[in-house]
Amino acid sequence: MKKDSSESSGTVVILNGPSSVGKTSIIKAFQAKQSNLWLSIGIDNFFVGVLPQRFCLEDKPEHYCVMRGVASEDKEGKLFTLIVGPDGQKVISGMHRAIAAYAKAGNNVIVDYIKYEDHLQDALCGIKVVWVGVTAPLEVIIQREKQRGTSPEGHARSHYSTVHQNMSYDLMIDASMLNPEQTADKIIEFIYR
Repeated sequence: MKKDSSESSGTVVILNGPSSVGKTSIIKAFQAKQSNLWLSIGIDNFFVGVLPQRFCLEDKPEHYCVMRGVASEDKEGKLFTLIVGPDGQKVISGMHRAIAAYAKAGNNVIVDYIKYEDHLQDALCGIKVVWVGVTAPLEVIIQREKQRGTSPEGHARSHYSTVHQNMSYDLMIDASMLNPEQTADKIIEFIYR
């Protein structure tokens, strides 16, 4: 995509996919390959990262208005489901608007995203957005989740079947077939074609 000089807003690339699929590594490779500035925003730094730690680490009913994690198990193994409460929804809404604000200020933004609800598209209305679905077989994601150790076991599986629902992508990538650098190349090629 070549930018017209009359365009004042930046481009937003949304990488939507389950936890542990490799979005963070793809973003780092993507940024390293760019000669111009691309900002990285994501659910870790614009949602979880802005909350006081007690809301992430303590399971107390008074925190459920923000979010809570529910551990369970089914015949296939452990699940860890994140339930976002009404105050958490406000934080997510603010994240969506912040992504739009960065772009409207002329910044290019690449976003590490896990779709828990459907309002991001509304916030980005009027902005050039490239929607990239990032997936991999569930077995690969479960193994990566165990290796990373940064998410509760079963978190990726809890939203694996819903994260791509009601999404329309410009580009779909299987992160088990390409390394982060190859994936970044595919995204760059698509953006600048």
